[in-house]
Amino acid sequence: MIEIGYKDLRHNPDFTQPQMSDEAFIRQELDAERPGMERVRECMDLGDVVGARDAYLALIDASVTKRYYFNVGDVPSLMAYARERYGDDEEAKLSVVEADRIVAGDIPLFKGKRVQFQAGQYDWNSWLYDSSQYQLHLTRFVYVKHLARAYCVTGDEKYAACWNEMMRDFIDDNPVPVDDTFRAQHCTWDPLSVGVRLFMLPEAFMTFWGSASFTPEVKMKMIKSFHEHGCYVRSFHAHHGNHATMQLRGLIQVALLLPELKVSSAWLSYGLKELPSYIQQNVYEDGVQFEASPNYHLVVMRDLFELVPLFQTLDVEVESSYEQVLEQMYVVLLHMLTPEGNLPRFGDTDVHVPSELRTTMSLGAYLYNRADFKYGGHAKLPFSLLWRLGPQAVERYEQLTAEMPKETLACFPIGGYILSREDWKQDALYMGMRAGVGINGHAHSDALSLIMYAGGKELLPDSGMGLFEWNKERKYTVSTRAHNTVVVDGQDQHVRGLHWNAPPTAACKVWDVRSKAQYDYWFASHYGYTRYDDPVIHSRKVLFVKNRYWLIVDLFEAKDLHRYEQYYHLPCGEAICDWQGKRVRTHLEGANVQLLYPPQAGQEDVLTVESGLLFLQGEYYTNPVIKRSLSVRGKASMETVVVPNKEGGTQSRVVVHRTSAHMQGRELAPWEATALRIEGEGWSDEICLYHGHVDVASYLDHTGNIVSASLLPKPRAIEGLIFAGDLHSEDVILKSE
Repeated sequence: MIEIGYKDLRHNPDFTQPQMSDEAFIRQELDAERPGMERVRECMDLGDVVGARDAYLALIDASVTKRYYFNVGDVPSLMAYARERYGDDEEAKLSVVEADRIVAGDIPLFKGKRVQFQAGQYDWNSWLYDSSQYQLHLTRFVYVKHLARAYCVTGDEKYAACWNEMMRDFIDDNPVPVDDTFRAQHCTWDPLSVGVRLFMLPEAFMTFWGSASFTPEVKMKMIKSFHEHGCYVRSFHAHHGNHATMQLRGLIQVALLLPELKVSSAWLSYGLKELPSYIQQNVYEDGVQFEASPNYHLVVMRDLFELVPLFQTLDVEVESSYEQVLEQMYVVLLHMLTPEGNLPRFGDTDVHVPSELRTTMSLGAYLYNRADFKYGGHAKLPFSLLWRLGPQAVERYEQLTAEMPKETLACFPIGGYILSREDWKQDALYMGMRAGVGINGHAHSDALSLIMYAGGKELLPDSGMGLFEWNKERKYTVSTRAHNTVVVDGQDQHVRGLHWNAPPTAACKVWDVRSKAQYDYWFASHYGYTRYDDPVIHSRKVLFVKNRYWLIVDLFEAKDLHRYEQYYHLPCGEAICDWQGKRVRTHLEGANVQLLYPPQAGQEDVLTVESGLLFLQGEYYTNPVIKRSLSVRGKASMETVVVPNKEGGTQSRVVVHRTSAHMQGRELAPWEATALRIEGEGWSDEICLYHGHVDVASYLDHTGNIVSASLLPKPRAIEGLIFAGDLHSEDVILKSE
């Protein structure tokens, strides 16, 4: 298929338009009546366009109006402070290294990919590698911050000269579209990329302003381009999801950066009025962003944690809800962080740079004076935060003492994350589960899916996000079988038609979450398969026996015959399978994991291994996937014991035996009560999970609508449950020897 788009039509006057002349722009778009613009007005009255331009540029240089985290006049002192305080800082050194590569034409994109241009011959619009995402990242200019920061640390004019030529070339080669023709196309002028440039470019714009290498001609080109960008975003911004928040953040930032524009006041009023409703749309009451992706949780967080200090610096009065929502989002992020300091790769989430996530937590610690946030951050204020908070923040941050968070189990029941850890050390046992509705195309069919870490390694991985082309690999990564959950009758939990205009994911209900001295326990259901003629409800219970293993119980409510295929994805490498013994283990350097499957008496219960795909940093890798297939009529259950070995070496021998539980004179079936004895070296646990006290079908009424929480029946009292020789009235029983 041949697509014709912006790349091909960008110099066609039917589709794009050239920048306004300086004279037309100053007359039509600048507010000459604004205080401070007197000299601009005088020059224009005399017909001196160059003089008017220079007068306007001098107004910005004078730094009378606060317009960014720092003003042009603050840059010399920032440079001096950066050299003195951060001259030997590793992050500062990395910025210099990266900036040197950019000057040489070697530009970072994302996911570790780069593109090289010779002698400043930029190609802004060509397809790069195997995804349109790389070209978009080229033109979003995330990387120009390194030029600005390297300039501050070294004072070398080559960085300013590179910036000047890069901006000149980009603006000249990428004129603004005349309408919304390219609005839905992945291209340089898609509204998201336009909005992102509005908040990515100002740091370098302000930093280089005082450099002789940043010429008046290019400064004016940039101001006119900022105006074009703002007009485009105001006309064509999204009305849903993270795109809307990023675009409105960009509109607010350009309005504050260039208040002399006639439209700036209207843009600022509009952005401040509309953004809170989009934040409310994006963020559930429990602080989770609604796209079921920790990555996009962070994206929307960034819009807030960049704006909050800017509003504080510029004395912009905004709703207090900004700060309240952001703090709760920080709480979610803190608990989501995996032991090695990354994000769990649920939904469209890939590996992040742990030090950058720690920088995010450092900013939260500073903004909210929270010691637990600082525990997830850096000991000293990171170099990159100097450009947001200023030198005055350094000492205050260092005076804040980090404290380990107290909670090791956290549940966010609306957004749908349950996160449990052994402790807050880097080698801790950690498990996360998805149990909430995801909105839009970044959410996957991953209800009740798990990930697990031990010894600093992801041992039950999520398949990852994939690239955003709608191909077979992407279709796999968003599917149910690409996640550590169960497929019923070969279909995904929710039906995805178009790639991005996807329906909400399966409805979920978290029934119970509790933490005891001996264990963490949680219980949730999803209702994606109730669309079948014979509805199926999948519930999952997880018991974390501290700090030994996890018992995972999958329960299915149905009447007819169904096929259940349970998937556990393992890291790349060898999987050693003992089919007769119903056990599988990894064979990796360092930490490993063992999966034990108690047999299902009298039922077809088949274990196989197949190849899956893991997506990491722009590449797909083949990995072993353990599939358990079970065909059952009526109610059913599956149990899996997940035994980590975080120390490495020989895997300890663990044995699982079925025992029995009784009630009212009869032995309970496995789908009524899970009764197991799990034995290891020097220990033995007797476990019973009773399943009959919660009516999971009550979550939906007879029309298929969700029942109000206040109308749900309470759990039934448990009477006469006999297990391990004793009478019990609780649903979770753990006896350890």
